[in-house]
Amino acid sequence: MRLKNKITIVTGAGRGIGKAIAIRFAEEGAKVVVDDVNDDIGTAAVDAITDAGGEALFVNADVSVAAQAKSLISKAVDAYGTVDILVNNAICSTEDVLKNNWEANLSVALQGTSHCSDAVIPIMQQVRGGSIVNIASVNGLIGLQGIHAYSATKGGVIALTRSMAVAHGKDNIRINCICPGTVQTEVWEPMIERNPNILDEITPWYPLGRIGKPADIANAALFLASDEASFATGAVFVIDGGLTAGNHQFPI
Repeated sequence: MRLKNKITIVTGAGRGIGKAIAIRFAEEGAKVVVDDVNDDIGTAAVDAITDAGGEALFVNADVSVAAQAKSLISKAVDAYGTVDILVNNAICSTEDVLKNNWEANLSVALQGTSHCSDAVIPIMQQVRGGSIVNIASVNGLIGLQGIHAYSATKGGVIALTRSMAVAHGKDNIRINCICPGTVQTEVWEPMIERNPNILDEITPWYPLGRIGKPADIANAALFLASDEASFATGAVFVIDGGLTAGNHQFPI
């Protein structure tokens, strides 16, 4: 098992990519602290892990609030003694993304990433090592749609990842980020209600001929969190089915 007995926190782990990461890490032996602001889905994610024989703990924490992010880290340490891995995955609601709600986007995805990282780094420094995986987006790399606040926020996550990685390499703390392309999760449900064909319309833009699955991102996160990625820090892993490599539909 690649993460045997590694203490892991995954924010926004009640659904979608976060839930897939939490479950995948547990399969590899991690003890997972599931963070979400929704008790029902957070508890359901923990149940999915424990029912499969894994170990998990639910903590309700709003990472946009520094004090709650600190409390999340403290509860993990109280339960398990330390934190080896942090996955910053939490985002605001789809509605806030579509409405370009700057405060919601920035406070959860960017400031939340900073709050949790700032709280966990001193713990990792004590044991001279750790891994932080930030979930950004291809929206932080190329212009897509009109969701400017989300795109700018994810671009900020990429920059924050690199800055923190440079600052904490001396502590043997590796900090990387993943930029997923379109991944079919519950986040898309409001958009599918407006346009039932939206995912079918998006798919042709992907050279691999499909959109992503949460497991695609979870597997990438597993690599970055594990010792297999011991020489990777400050890296931007683009897991997007070829979307940002170029336009394969461009006429020649």
